Amino acid sequence: MSGRQKGHTTIIKRSARRTHTGGHGGAWKVAFADFMLALMSLFMVMWIMGQVSEKDRKAIMYTLNNQSIFDSHSFSPISFSAHDPAPANAPEVTPSAVGNASVSPQPTASTVTDSVKQADADQRHLQQALQSLMIGKQAQSNMRIERLAQGIRVVVNDDQHRMMFERGSAKVTTYFQQLLASLVPALKQSGSHLMIIGHTDATPYQQNPFYDNWSLSVNRAQSARQVLIRAGIESDKIIQISGVADQKLLDPQQPTNAINRRIEFIILSAAGLSAWEKSFAMPATHAIPTSSAHE
Repeated sequence: MSGRQKGHTTIIKRSARRTHTGGHGGAWKVAFADFMLALMSLFMVMWIMGQVSEKDRKAIMYTLNNQSIFDSHSFSPISFSAHDPAPANAPEVTPSAVGNASVSPQPTASTVTDSVKQADADQRHLQQALQSLMIGKQAQSNMRIERLAQGIRVVVNDDQHRMMFERGSAKVTTYFQQLLASLVPALKQSGSHLMIIGHTDATPYQQNPFYDNWSLSVNRAQSARQVLIRAGIESDKIIQISGVADQKLLDPQQPTNAINRRIEFIILSAAGLSAWEKSFAMPATHAIPTSSAHE
């Protein structure tokens, strides 16, 4: 008996405890919490949209699509690009769309829209009046009228039969004196300000080494200004005259073409005038030195 116990070997069997994997972990709880949060956010958005009218929703979407929340300035309805001004049909935002918080009085979207529409209507009316004048004077070959971002441009140019100025001088011919004078009633009625720009062709000016196409283009712009003033326009309505010689030819392929000899009138809109004034504004960081009485 004792001999058997001495030769007996005890075997102990140990089994590894298996753990459950998969769905019994904690990851599903995080995923479920994320799902519930997203679902709650969706219901909140749907509830808020249900409290706002369709008109207000369009107004909010218009605002979000046309300005950044990081901009410190408000969206301007006027653009100075070469294209037409920015859309003037911004929806009106009612107080229900922005809550009942008290804010300082500012122009509403409808007020800005109305002013833009009125300015655009005034510009269209002036353009139509000028076009009617051009047709009445049978000056289609000598006048072109077009809309710009800053206003209306009226181009008065020579053709093969009629010259605006005597060759090589700034003296306006009789026909063009009458044509320029006929512009004044429409300009006075609009109350607009304007700029006058003189152009020449590329024919070199050889009579005087100190008088060239630059001088001639400026003098021709000045002569056009004098014709308008004698016809009754207020002198302070003409805010700038300049000349660019032959630098901006309408027909570069034929530099001496009569169409290159012209005067351009830029009739500024209110926005165009504001932009022009800002271009001459004193830089904010520039200090104006005070003059001394002993200087």
